[in-house]
Amino acid sequence: MAQAKPARWGQERRLEFIDFRLYWDGRVNRSDLINFFGVSVPQASLDLAKYQELAPHNTVYDRTEKAYVASDAFSPAIASSEANAYLNQVLGVQLGILQPNSTFYGWPPPVDAVKDPSRNVVPSTLRIVLQAIRAHRKVNIVYQSMSRPLPVPRTISPHAIAFDGARWHVRAFSYEHDAYRDFVFARILEIDLGDISQVDASTDTAWHRELEAIIMPHPASSEAQRRAIELDYGMNDGQLVLKIREALLLYLLKHLAVLDEPGESAAASPIVLANRKALSPFFADHGFPTEELVKPSRVKHE
Repeated sequence: MAQAKPARWGQERRLEFIDFRLYWDGRVNRSDLINFFGVSVPQASLDLAKYQELAPHNTVYDRTEKAYVASDAFSPAIASSEANAYLNQVLGVQLGILQPNSTFYGWPPPVDAVKDPSRNVVPSTLRIVLQAIRAHRKVNIVYQSMSRPLPVPRTISPHAIAFDGARWHVRAFSYEHDAYRDFVFARILEIDLGDISQVDASTDTAWHRELEAIIMPHPASSEAQRRAIELDYGMNDGQLVLKIREALLLYLLKHLAVLDEPGESAAASPIVLANRKALSPFFADHGFPTEELVKPSRVKHE
């Protein structure tokens, strides 16, 4: 695996690595480049020289550490300085999503994370769904619905996959229901590739329509509570605007615990949906999200 890296990574990516290490670890040396990218000693030296040319005030050479350290005047020149760029890598390793040698950070801080219960996605099922989306094919599945005691066979035309914050879904046209629905990957018990699909995915208006969900602190919040909530959610002018596909709106609102009308206490409902009235046509006629309560013209979940 390590031998294949030089073919995949150009100098621009290596310069980004240098910039990232300097910003987050405070230091970088030739060995870091050699070990991560598999480049030669002369190439690592050239990369460091190129970085100094691009950002001459960002580094100071520390002879004791035999490394370039970030100067007091350091300013990111290439890599993102967003905290999420760093934290997502740390979290990815902690959750087993990323291998440590695939991340840019060098020193891993002590870290732990709350892990959701594992939601199983069978690799062969995902592979067939991806094949069907790419080739515009139907798939025949045996599916365990929440509303029926036994698994049932269904034919669907998938056109996208989506993550609701806890589970992966297949977004597909259901021939049985003559409507688009979400099918949870873990509930697909059997699957095989079907015929060419005649369904035009552009007709899935709920998938293609983008909405805005606006959240704000509960009106009954104290000044301290309001300020804390605004900081927690990165609000501007007391609110946060979240762009979301209509098909994913209910998942978002449930995840934020703002689907229901807020209670009177800010402690119980720290944030509220500010534009509930504007969004109500998209969710007021059904609960979240059960087959029995979903109208055919709305978002469907199986």
